[in-house]
Amino acid sequence: MSTDTAPHLPLIKLHTADHLTYLRANHLLKQHGITIQQALIIQYLAWHAGHSINQKNIELYLGISNPSVTSLMKTMVAKNLIRRLPDRSDARSYLLCLTPHGQQLQESICKAFEQLSFEVNAGLTEEEQEQLNLLLDKITHNLSAVLR
Repeated sequence: MSTDTAPHLPLIKLHTADHLTYLRANHLLKQHGITIQQALIIQYLAWHAGHSINQKNIELYLGISNPSVTSLMKTMVAKNLIRRLPDRSDARSYLLCLTPHGQQLQESICKAFEQLSFEVNAGLTEEEQEQLNLLLDKITHNLSAVLR
């Protein structure tokens, strides 16, 4: 490998790990008829139950575009996972909440995420797991600062 490409190797490894994590999560969640993005939205809505959550909150949380979130919302409404309620403070906006079916899926999502965490951390010592979390937090902070 040339020295010109060597500095990029960690970025490629990070992308590969992210991609494989995404694929594995979708595989674990497939039995429940949902994708990782849908699971993350369900988790987000469950964690913020009682708060006014709209589509813009989901866009920011997932870091994806308005049309992508709109498509996700339509699919999730059709699957009876979420409800869209008119926002009384903004007629152009809808508030999002989980349906009873979406709430029931939360336990299965937690189990799938626990399984994925176990698989990701397999072979890592507790210290390495802590170091990995610290490094991921630093990477997230660095990139968030640049994107502001």
